[in-house]
Amino acid sequence: MEGHCVVATAMAKLVPSLRSMPGVLTLACTAIGAAVLLGISVLVLTPVVIGLGVVIAWLVASLLLAWLGIETLAALERWLENDARFLR
Repeated sequence: MEGHCVVATAMAKLVPSLRSMPGVLTLACTAIGAAVLLGISVLVLTPVVIGLGVVIAWLVASLLLAWLGIETLAALERWLENDARFLR
């Protein structure tokens, strides 16, 4: 039993006392402020994440189109080299 009382006493010292009105107000204001900051962060970061997604998609599409163009020119070159109409 004595060990249980020591643990309870140690925990009681770690937990702040909320018996005073300033302590309760501080805890309530902190919780409300955290919720407000979380909401603002979501509103700010959503367009940023969407914008980054669009930029990344645009870069991938550009690289794929460039690769497609290079492959098309290489196929055209092979066709021009092997077609009898262009050989002399």
